[in-house]
Amino acid sequence: MIVSPDVIALGAPPSAAPTRAQPLIATAWLLGARIRTKDAGECPALAQAARSGGLAFVFRFGVIVTIAPRGVPTDALVEACARHVEDPAAQREHEGAALFVTAEQTDRISGEGDIALAGADEDRLLLVATVLARSAVLDRDEAMVAAAFDASAPVVEDLRANGRARMSIRAVMRLVGEVLAARHRVTGMVQVDERPDVLWDNPQLDRLYARLENEYELKERADVLNTKFSALGDFADALVEIARDKRAVRLEVAVIALIALEIVLNLLGAMH
Repeated sequence: MIVSPDVIALGAPPSAAPTRAQPLIATAWLLGARIRTKDAGECPALAQAARSGGLAFVFRFGVIVTIAPRGVPTDALVEACARHVEDPAAQREHEGAALFVTAEQTDRISGEGDIALAGADEDRLLLVATVLARSAVLDRDEAMVAAAFDASAPVVEDLRANGRARMSIRAVMRLVGEVLAARHRVTGMVQVDERPDVLWDNPQLDRLYARLENEYELKERADVLNTKFSALGDFADALVEIARDKRAVRLEVAVIALIALEIVLNLLGAMH
């Protein structure tokens, strides 16, 4: 079933309300850069896996969230979805939580991080899945940004100590591309700072979303990432300028060498 152009739902919510003793386990798996949701929604193998593996939400930005009773295997569901992934992740980030319905019929988060729900309806489960999916993407991008800073540290030290950077132009372009791709994911496809679409039709779920957003620190983490993206972007711009200067110097040297060669050839010609 298509929830929106960016997410599809497979399977169905549980027929019986989960309890603290027998909770649902929600797990977000980051499979890659993008999932072809249209193809996934029409895949018989994925639909079959969902029928035996509980409910699943497939997000176009590369995440599948499985929701099933504890002990029910979801590996087949994840692997069936992985066939529709573009640019698969080298390492699958995952984020999980236990879900149960409270006797008080209220939405809250326990001190252990378990998510207590007023009901196990699809809209509530979609909201939980959206937050877990966004958190998994943030995990990936936080690791990517940390690696980019680690990679840039020797270049910064080289600039400080020698006044020049010896990184190749290709390496500079690769760093720029990684930074731009990660920024696009967070601000474009994932839209961490925007309200999930399900809230527009269900404003009564605003409080649950606020609690989930606070629990997983989505806004704070996105703000920190954006700050780091800006810093890396400035650093990348500086490296591009350095690379351009290197290319200009090389071009000038080549021109001078050609002129010198022409002079030498003319002198040799004149001597003969």
